[in-house]
Amino acid sequence: MSKYFYTDGSKKFGPFSKDELKNQNISRSTKIWFYGLDNWLELSEIHELNDVISTIPPDIKTKNVSAKLNKIKPVINQVILKPLTVSKKKHHIGKWLIGTVAVLFISFIVYIYLRNQSNIFLYNEITSNSYESDENFEMYVEKFYRDLEYYGIYPKKPKKTIIRLSRLDQLDDVTHIHGLSFGSDDDDKIEIYINPSTWKNFNKPMRYFLIYHELAHDILNVDDLEATSSNEGKLMYPEISSYENKSMDDFIESAHALFEEQPIE
Repeated sequence: MSKYFYTDGSKKFGPFSKDELKNQNISRSTKIWFYGLDNWLELSEIHELNDVISTIPPDIKTKNVSAKLNKIKPVINQVILKPLTVSKKKHHIGKWLIGTVAVLFISFIVYIYLRNQSNIFLYNEITSNSYESDENFEMYVEKFYRDLEYYGIYPKKPKKTIIRLSRLDQLDDVTHIHGLSFGSDDDDKIEIYINPSTWKNFNKPMRYFLIYHELAHDILNVDDLEATSSNEGKLMYPEISSYENKSMDDFIESAHALFEEQPIE
């Protein structure tokens, strides 16, 4: 069963079940997140929470038609009464367009820079709070490679393997609260961080689903699947927390289905 978080814009609250969510001080425009979403969505946009939405009265919206007309009139008058001023200023359009493109380009560069800085900060926070455990993660890695060899897949083995615990559920802006991998598209590295409470609470099949999911990211460079019903049960389905009723046979079938899809090297 999914657990849900909501935010008031500055703080994160949760996790809650559907029934618990109904008792929270939220509106239809409240931002909601649950495992499997890449971004926070408004409650009104999440179909599976329709029964929660139905308990919340809609927002009151007032329409001031006259105010809108008063804003439109000056524009209409300018177009109708002063058409010649538009033609006189045509030579300014080129400069304006160039300026607009330049501003958009600079804004895009700044956005990319800030996003990268945010990702770097988050990565540093995850790694600085990580720690070793007594769990033999290397056993999972070795079995993963043996399974690949059975299917004739021989990816390059990385020079560095890091699998540590880190409290992902206590960090802001982290959607994958069970596990995160940072070695995708880097053949020289496996770098995975597992949420300790997740690992403690997961049963054996779910642990295999989780660690193989992250290893597939780092070793095979495979992306998450969309969180749709047609993908449920597959290894790269992002909502692994929903696999609590899966058996080891389910895991083996899911993992082997993924390996069969990979090109033989």
